[in-house]
Amino acid sequence: MTESKKPASVGEAYLRALLASGVKHVFANGGTDFAPIIEGLVQMKGRGEAAPNFITVPHENVAIAMAQGYSKVSGEPSCVMVHVNVGTANTICGLMNAARDNVPVLLAAGRTPLTETGHIGSRDVPIHWAQENFDQNGIVREHVKWDYELRHGQPINTIVSRAIDIAMSEPRGPVYLSLPREALGDDLVDAGPLPRVTPVGAVPAAPALEALEQAADMIAHAQMPIIITGRSGTSPGAFEALGSLALDHAIAVASGPAPNIASANPMNLGLLSKQLLESADLIVVLDSPVPWVPRNMQPNPNAKVIHIGHDPLFHTYPMRGFPMDLAIAGAPGTAIVMLREMLKGKLRDKAAVVDARRARIMEMRAKIDEFRKGMIEKMSSNAPISPIYVAHCLNQVKNEDAIIVEELGAPYPFLDITRHDSFITGASGALGMGIGQALGAKLAAPHRQVITTVGDGSYMFGVPLAAHYVSRAEKLPTLTMVFNNSQWFAVRRATMSMYPDGDAAKQNSLPVVDLAPSPDFEKVAESCGGHGERVEDPAKLIPALERALRKVEDGQQVLFNVVTGLRQY
Repeated sequence: MTESKKPASVGEAYLRALLASGVKHVFANGGTDFAPIIEGLVQMKGRGEAAPNFITVPHENVAIAMAQGYSKVSGEPSCVMVHVNVGTANTICGLMNAARDNVPVLLAAGRTPLTETGHIGSRDVPIHWAQENFDQNGIVREHVKWDYELRHGQPINTIVSRAIDIAMSEPRGPVYLSLPREALGDDLVDAGPLPRVTPVGAVPAAPALEALEQAADMIAHAQMPIIITGRSGTSPGAFEALGSLALDHAIAVASGPAPNIASANPMNLGLLSKQLLESADLIVVLDSPVPWVPRNMQPNPNAKVIHIGHDPLFHTYPMRGFPMDLAIAGAPGTAIVMLREMLKGKLRDKAAVVDARRARIMEMRAKIDEFRKGMIEKMSSNAPISPIYVAHCLNQVKNEDAIIVEELGAPYPFLDITRHDSFITGASGALGMGIGQALGAKLAAPHRQVITTVGDGSYMFGVPLAAHYVSRAEKLPTLTMVFNNSQWFAVRRATMSMYPDGDAAKQNSLPVVDLAPSPDFEKVAESCGGHGERVEDPAKLIPALERALRKVEDGQQVLFNVVTGLRQY
């Protein structure tokens, strides 16, 4: 008698739908709701059928950080799967980062069984009552573009395809899907059609030609236009186009929190300065939610301001009041390319203006380079080691295509960046993402060096034992540098800024700031087969880095506990 084939479950179909939608890896932290997923993976493997690669991550914070690092480097969607409401709660900080960083992450979570009896997936342990919410999706709704709960009999292919399309459409961002255990364990009736072989997500809208013509006219009539960038250069085409636009037409660029233009480009004036902002009579804000901090600096009141981005109003920010003479919605990379061509004609008869501006910008750039050189020389022998000097040493030893993941570590203005994906940081201030994002970046680019620079507070936020475990288990060797100043410097700086003449400013040790006595961070990596060192002497830093990168090249993760002074940037 021939044994009848067991029907496929919805959980199994969910795995196929993920793969068909472009999801190669799932960063997973499991629970009792995962039973249909685990059964489906085993059955699919037994049949030799392809399925997404499930990576076991012992903490949800690391899982969602890995997903972000992977998507930032690969440009592909990523997926995290966690355990019901509690697993969802552990991802919230990372989800906030993904929302503000516009990273396309599908956060999927099981949902505690809906039924008490009557189904193979009904509740069978006491925790299933305790872990039920009236509205589990409500935990994350403010931080996602879309959320949904799978229901019985629904076409899982359609639901997953829709989730990934929404996540990948600009402005990109996370989405959330809750998956009740009974629904996943049901026999599949109709999965719906698999996604068509088309680009994932909607094609980004091109900026209106008439609006760009107006912007080009405003730039052409300005004496000192400047460009302030946010995340407009996170694709190779936009990164190169902005560099060409700035160089061709002598327009100064002030970089935001992500690389938008090569460090060596003569028009790159680094972080925005009060002098540069006040000197501009025309300001182009490229996809930047916070182009300047109004409390610290203000533009010339007569300056015209143009905002360009997928969402130039940043409607998900409750309060944002920057001046705006022209707002253009559309792909900033496309806008850059079109503006460059438009300005060729509009500036043809203004060579004298462009040449004078170029000379002025070059003079400003020379002063910045001189200041940077002087700071490096000044800090080269300081102990504790200066973060500025660490950045300089990294420039000496890293490969040109190395990926730096920064979380209150090496200061961006002192790093040499040549590629759009060579520097990763966060936008929302939810700390603890650095070491996880580095692992995701390494998974996306296994042949590139990945170097994490994090503060000691950020490192402890990052659930480091879980991250080092994944590094070992998945063979993802990276160099982690903990900038150890034994305090939360951001908290100290905020206190000094608000009360410069207050009593706290006179103290060496502050409450809710100090992190002494400092742990032996290097031993955490050693517990997971890594190499750890404590580095205190600046003269020994470059040889130590060279030694570390050789170990990473040989497949061993390395952690440096670098005893540092305070950040000047």
